[in-house]
Amino acid sequence: MQINQTFPYMEYTTGSQLHNFQTFFMEWVTQLEFYLHQLLHILQSPDQQDESKHKQLIRLVMAHYHKYFLAKARVSSRNVFLIMSPPWLSSYERTFLWLSGFKPGLALHVVSKCGVELSSDQTERMERLTVDTKDHESVIAERLARLEQQVLAPSMLAMARMGGREVNGMIREADTAVERMAEHMEFLVGCADYLREKTVAKVVGILTTAQTVRFLAAMAQLQLRIRRWGQLREREIHGDANLS
Repeated sequence: MQINQTFPYMEYTTGSQLHNFQTFFMEWVTQLEFYLHQLLHILQSPDQQDESKHKQLIRLVMAHYHKYFLAKARVSSRNVFLIMSPPWLSSYERTFLWLSGFKPGLALHVVSKCGVELSSDQTERMERLTVDTKDHESVIAERLARLEQQVLAPSMLAMARMGGREVNGMIREADTAVERMAEHMEFLVGCADYLREKTVAKVVGILTTAQTVRFLAAMAQLQLRIRRWGQLREREIHGDANLS
């Protein structure tokens, strides 16, 4: 359930704010593609190993993701409802979102699928991290479910039906309710982003340098592949619409 579908008049982000982040995101994706090319080059050149340079690239990739989370947090502080259904992503990309980003446990799934061979100690640490991550995901999901129940309460739905019109002074009450929801939602998105970053950082802390290069390459490939598929589907849909 999208809360901004219940309260459609909540879209108050300015066009300049949206344009600025869309521009940032396009540049961010381009840089991610560049980093992926470097990661793949390392994987395809096993005889040219320089661990210090590989560690430096890993730091750059991790900093790149952190830069995205910081930029997203700034937008979220202005309009968290925009972050929950970001127009800079295709509709296909948005189907993968969990509180405006990938589910934290996805990082652990990628480790299991990217061809990294773990030692027994690494396997045990990954298993503990998986349990811990799922527990934190459940806590956030429970808080989100409670917030959604509040949105669907009869009094909130009645205010939503006013569509921004003042009825016996209730529009002020509706505005206050929306502001409270925005604060709660911004907090939950922040918790989810923190868990996403923390989980990836802990995975990197368990893996060796060579394993981390493979893991980060797989993460970037997945993200960029989903983006390409989404863009292709949008072009097909719009192309069909133009023909009809």
